[in-house]
Amino acid sequence: MVKSIFFKLSLIILASEAITLALLSFSKKIYSEPLVPATSDIYVATGNTLYLITISLAVSFLFLWIVRKKVIRLEYILLVLKSLLCCALFLTSSSLLLEGTIYYREELINFVSIILFPITLYIFWKKFTIPNLIITIFMAGSSAFLIKLMFSDLATGLLLVGFSLFDLYEVFRGPLKHLAHSLHSSEISLLLVRVEDIEVGMGDLLFYSLATGLAYSVGGEILALTSIILVKIGVLSTLLLLERRKMLPGLPLPVLLSVFATFLASLLS
Repeated sequence: MVKSIFFKLSLIILASEAITLALLSFSKKIYSEPLVPATSDIYVATGNTLYLITISLAVSFLFLWIVRKKVIRLEYILLVLKSLLCCALFLTSSSLLLEGTIYYREELINFVSIILFPITLYIFWKKFTIPNLIITIFMAGSSAFLIKLMFSDLATGLLLVGFSLFDLYEVFRGPLKHLAHSLHSSEISLLLVRVEDIEVGMGDLLFYSLATGLAYSVGGEILALTSIILVKIGVLSTLLLLERRKMLPGLPLPVLLSVFATFLASLLS
Protein backbone atom coordinates (compact mmCIF):
# COMPACT_ATOMS: atom_id res chain seq x y z
CA MET A 1 0.00 0.00 0.00
CA VAL A 2 2.67 2.53 1.04
CA LYS A 3 4.91 1.44 -1.87
CA SER A 4 2.19 2.15 -4.42
CA ILE A 5 1.31 5.55 -2.92
CA PHE A 6 4.96 6.53 -2.60
CA PHE A 7 5.73 5.63 -6.22
CA LYS A 8 2.80 7.63 -7.61
CA LEU A 9 3.37 10.58 -5.31
CA SER A 10 7.08 10.63 -6.10
CA LEU A 11 6.32 10.94 -9.83
CA ILE A 12 4.00 13.88 -9.18
CA ILE A 13 6.56 15.64 -6.98
CA LEU A 14 9.32 14.92 -9.49
CA ALA A 15 7.26 16.48 -12.29
CA SER A 16 6.76 19.64 -10.25
CA GLU A 17 10.47 19.76 -9.33
CA ALA A 18 11.40 19.28 -12.99
CA ILE A 19 9.31 22.32 -13.99
CA THR A 20 11.01 24.44 -11.33
CA LEU A 21 14.50 23.32 -12.30
CA ALA A 22 13.86 23.78 -16.03
CA LEU A 23 12.57 27.32 -15.53
CA LEU A 24 15.41 28.22 -13.15
CA SER A 25 17.98 26.82 -15.57
CA PHE A 26 16.56 28.92 -18.40
CA SER A 27 16.32 32.04 -16.24
CA LYS A 28 20.02 31.83 -15.25
CA LYS A 29 20.87 33.18 -18.68
CA ILE A 30 18.74 36.28 -18.00
CA TYR A 31 18.86 36.96 -14.24
CA SER A 32 22.06 36.74 -12.24
CA GLU A 33 20.59 38.32 -9.09
CA PRO A 34 17.26 37.91 -7.26
CA LEU A 35 14.53 40.25 -8.47
CA VAL A 36 14.27 41.55 -4.91
CA PRO A 37 17.93 42.09 -3.90
CA ALA A 38 16.93 43.44 -0.48
CA THR A 39 16.01 39.88 0.58
CA SER A 40 19.75 39.14 0.89
CA ASP A 41 19.61 41.06 4.19
CA ILE A 42 18.90 38.75 7.15
CA TYR A 43 16.39 41.16 8.71
CA VAL A 44 14.49 41.69 5.46
CA ALA A 45 14.49 37.94 4.79
CA THR A 46 13.17 37.18 8.29
CA GLY A 47 10.54 39.89 8.06
CA ASN A 48 9.48 38.60 4.65
CA THR A 49 8.99 35.08 6.05
CA LEU A 50 6.98 36.32 9.04
CA TYR A 51 4.87 38.51 6.76
CA LEU A 52 4.00 35.65 4.41
CA ILE A 53 3.22 33.30 7.31
CA THR A 54 0.92 35.96 8.80
CA ILE A 55 -0.88 36.31 5.46
CA SER A 56 -1.28 32.52 5.21
CA LEU A 57 -2.64 32.34 8.74
CA ALA A 58 -5.10 35.17 8.06
CA VAL A 59 -6.35 33.44 4.90
CA SER A 60 -6.80 30.16 6.82
CA PHE A 61 -8.87 31.92 9.49
CA LEU A 62 -10.89 33.68 6.76
CA PHE A 63 -11.69 30.36 5.11
CA LEU A 64 -12.66 28.90 8.47
CA TRP A 65 -14.97 31.86 9.12
CA ILE A 66 -16.59 31.47 5.68
CA VAL A 67 -17.21 27.78 6.35
CA ARG A 68 -18.70 28.34 9.81
CA LYS A 69 -20.87 31.30 8.81
CA LYS A 70 -21.87 29.60 5.55
CA VAL A 71 -21.50 32.88 3.68
CA ILE A 72 -20.75 31.05 0.44
CA ARG A 73 -19.48 27.60 -0.40
CA LEU A 74 -15.70 27.59 -0.06
CA GLU A 75 -15.48 25.43 -3.16
CA TYR A 76 -16.77 28.30 -5.33
CA ILE A 77 -14.18 30.72 -3.95
CA LEU A 78 -11.35 28.25 -4.50
CA LEU A 79 -12.60 27.55 -8.01
CA VAL A 80 -12.24 31.19 -9.06
CA LEU A 81 -9.03 31.84 -7.09
CA LYS A 82 -7.21 28.81 -8.51
CA SER A 83 -8.17 29.74 -12.07
CA LEU A 84 -7.03 33.34 -11.57
CA LEU A 85 -3.76 32.18 -9.99
CA CYS A 86 -3.09 29.81 -12.89
CA CYS A 87 -3.53 32.66 -15.39
CA ALA A 88 -1.32 34.97 -13.32
CA LEU A 89 1.43 32.35 -13.07
CA PHE A 90 1.43 31.77 -16.82
CA LEU A 91 1.44 35.51 -17.55
CA THR A 92 4.22 36.32 -15.06
CA SER A 93 6.46 33.36 -15.89
CA SER A 94 6.14 33.86 -19.65
CA SER A 95 6.78 37.60 -19.42
CA LEU A 96 9.85 37.24 -17.19
CA LEU A 97 11.41 34.49 -19.29
CA LEU A 98 10.61 35.77 -22.78
CA GLU A 99 10.80 39.56 -22.44
CA GLY A 100 13.72 40.88 -24.44
CA THR A 101 13.88 37.78 -26.66
CA ILE A 102 12.64 37.28 -30.20
CA TYR A 103 9.91 35.01 -28.82
CA TYR A 104 8.29 37.70 -26.70
CA ARG A 105 4.82 38.64 -27.90
CA GLU A 106 3.00 40.64 -25.25
CA GLU A 107 -0.38 40.56 -27.00
CA LEU A 108 -0.20 36.78 -27.47
CA ILE A 109 0.83 36.15 -23.84
CA ASN A 110 -2.00 38.38 -22.58
CA PHE A 111 -4.49 36.67 -24.90
CA VAL A 112 -3.50 33.16 -23.77
CA SER A 113 -3.63 34.24 -20.12
CA ILE A 114 -7.18 35.53 -20.58
CA ILE A 115 -8.31 32.42 -22.46
CA LEU A 116 -6.84 30.21 -19.75
CA PHE A 117 -9.32 31.52 -17.19
CA PRO A 118 -12.54 30.01 -18.62
CA ILE A 119 -10.69 26.86 -19.68
CA THR A 120 -9.23 26.16 -16.24
CA LEU A 121 -12.48 27.22 -14.59
CA TYR A 122 -14.33 24.58 -16.60
CA ILE A 123 -11.72 21.91 -15.89
CA PHE A 124 -11.82 22.59 -12.15
CA TRP A 125 -15.61 22.78 -12.09
CA LYS A 126 -16.02 19.44 -13.89
CA LYS A 127 -13.22 17.88 -11.82
CA PHE A 128 -11.41 16.32 -14.77
CA THR A 129 -8.78 14.34 -12.91
CA ILE A 130 -5.81 14.26 -15.32
CA PRO A 131 -6.08 17.85 -16.64
CA ASN A 132 -6.57 19.09 -13.07
CA LEU A 133 -3.47 17.21 -11.93
CA ILE A 134 -1.37 18.56 -14.81
CA ILE A 135 -2.45 22.14 -14.08
CA THR A 136 -1.77 21.69 -10.36
CA ILE A 137 1.74 20.39 -11.07
CA PHE A 138 2.39 23.35 -13.37
CA MET A 139 1.12 25.79 -10.75
CA ALA A 140 3.28 24.29 -7.98
CA GLY A 141 6.41 24.16 -10.12
CA SER A 142 6.02 27.64 -11.60
CA SER A 143 5.15 29.16 -8.21
CA ALA A 144 8.34 27.70 -6.74
CA PHE A 145 10.29 29.09 -9.70
CA LEU A 146 8.90 32.61 -9.24
CA ILE A 147 9.56 32.62 -5.49
CA LYS A 148 13.16 31.52 -6.02
CA LEU A 149 13.60 34.05 -8.82
CA MET A 150 12.41 36.87 -6.56
CA PHE A 151 14.15 35.93 -3.31
CA SER A 152 17.78 35.40 -2.35
CA ASP A 153 19.03 31.97 -1.23
CA LEU A 154 18.93 33.20 2.36
CA ALA A 155 15.34 34.40 2.12
CA THR A 156 14.26 31.20 0.37
CA GLY A 157 15.90 29.03 3.06
CA LEU A 158 14.24 30.99 5.86
CA LEU A 159 10.91 30.78 4.04
CA LEU A 160 11.20 27.00 3.75
CA VAL A 161 12.12 26.56 7.43
CA GLY A 162 9.46 29.03 8.55
CA PHE A 163 6.64 27.38 6.61
CA SER A 164 7.75 23.89 7.69
CA LEU A 165 7.36 24.97 11.33
CA PHE A 166 4.13 26.79 10.51
CA ASP A 167 2.80 23.60 8.90
CA LEU A 168 3.23 21.81 12.23
CA TYR A 169 1.10 24.45 13.93
CA GLU A 170 -1.49 24.52 11.14
CA VAL A 171 -2.09 20.78 11.19
CA PHE A 172 -2.05 20.18 14.95
CA ARG A 173 -3.32 23.46 16.43
CA GLY A 174 -4.21 25.93 13.70
CA PRO A 175 -7.30 26.63 11.56
CA LEU A 176 -6.35 23.89 9.08
CA LYS A 177 -7.10 21.29 11.74
CA HIS A 178 -10.58 22.76 12.26
CA LEU A 179 -11.15 23.09 8.51
CA ALA A 180 -10.31 19.44 8.00
CA HIS A 181 -12.86 18.47 10.64
CA SER A 182 -15.53 20.87 9.33
CA LEU A 183 -15.30 20.08 5.63
CA HIS A 184 -15.62 17.09 3.39
CA SER A 185 -12.43 16.71 1.37
CA SER A 186 -14.37 17.26 -1.88
CA GLU A 187 -15.00 20.88 -0.88
CA ILE A 188 -11.27 21.66 -0.82
CA SER A 189 -10.24 19.14 -3.47
CA LEU A 190 -8.90 21.98 -5.63
CA LEU A 191 -6.16 22.50 -3.05
CA LEU A 192 -5.30 18.81 -2.83
CA VAL A 193 -3.61 16.12 -4.86
CA ARG A 194 -5.18 12.76 -4.11
CA VAL A 195 -3.07 9.62 -4.43
CA GLU A 196 -5.18 6.60 -3.48
CA ASP A 197 -6.11 7.21 0.18
CA ILE A 198 -3.59 10.02 0.74
CA GLU A 199 -4.25 13.72 0.15
CA VAL A 200 -1.33 16.10 -0.33
CA GLY A 201 -1.75 19.87 -0.40
CA MET A 202 -0.78 21.84 -3.49
CA GLY A 203 1.30 24.00 -1.16
CA ASP A 204 3.33 20.93 -0.20
CA LEU A 205 4.24 20.35 -3.86
CA LEU A 206 5.24 24.01 -4.12
CA PHE A 207 7.61 23.84 -1.14
CA TYR A 208 9.11 20.49 -2.20
CA SER A 209 9.92 22.09 -5.56
CA LEU A 210 11.19 25.26 -3.89
CA ALA A 211 13.55 23.24 -1.68
CA THR A 212 15.00 21.58 -4.77
CA GLY A 213 15.16 24.95 -6.52
CA LEU A 214 17.15 26.36 -3.61
CA ALA A 215 19.54 23.40 -3.76
CA TYR A 216 20.04 24.00 -7.48
CA SER A 217 20.73 27.70 -6.87
CA VAL A 218 23.32 26.92 -4.17
CA GLY A 219 25.08 23.87 -5.57
CA GLY A 220 23.93 23.19 -9.10
CA GLU A 221 22.68 19.91 -10.56
CA ILE A 222 24.40 17.56 -8.07
CA LEU A 223 22.93 19.27 -5.02
CA ALA A 224 19.54 19.49 -6.75
CA LEU A 225 19.63 15.72 -7.33
CA THR A 226 20.55 15.24 -3.66
CA SER A 227 17.58 17.39 -2.68
CA ILE A 228 15.24 15.39 -4.92
CA ILE A 229 16.35 12.19 -3.17
CA LEU A 230 16.10 13.68 0.33
CA VAL A 231 12.63 15.06 -0.35
CA LYS A 232 11.51 11.57 -1.40
CA ILE A 233 13.05 10.07 1.75
CA GLY A 234 11.14 12.63 3.82
CA VAL A 235 7.91 11.88 1.97
CA LEU A 236 8.35 8.14 2.50
CA SER A 237 9.02 8.69 6.21
CA THR A 238 5.86 10.82 6.48
CA LEU A 239 3.80 8.15 4.70
CA LEU A 240 5.07 5.49 7.12
CA LEU A 241 4.16 7.70 10.08
CA LEU A 242 0.68 8.23 8.58
CA GLU A 243 -0.03 4.55 9.25
CA ARG A 244 -0.16 5.51 12.94
CA ARG A 245 -1.85 8.91 12.66
CA LYS A 246 -4.79 10.15 10.63
CA MET A 247 -3.27 13.53 9.70
CA LEU A 248 0.33 14.79 9.56
CA PRO A 249 2.05 17.90 8.18
CA GLY A 250 3.66 17.19 4.84
CA LEU A 251 6.43 19.77 4.92
CA PRO A 252 8.74 19.27 7.94
CA LEU A 253 10.55 16.03 7.13
CA PRO A 254 11.04 16.41 3.34
CA VAL A 255 11.75 20.14 3.34
CA LEU A 256 13.97 20.31 6.42
CA LEU A 257 16.07 17.36 5.20
CA SER A 258 16.66 19.15 1.91
CA VAL A 259 17.35 22.54 3.51
CA PHE A 260 19.78 20.98 6.00
CA ALA A 261 21.76 19.35 3.17
CA THR A 262 21.77 22.61 1.21
CA PHE A 263 22.95 24.51 4.29
CA LEU A 264 25.82 22.04 4.82
CA ALA A 265 26.81 22.29 1.19
CA SER A 266 26.88 26.08 1.36
CA LEU A 267 29.15 25.92 4.42
CA LEU A 268 31.54 23.48 2.77
CA SER A 269 31.72 25.28 -0.57
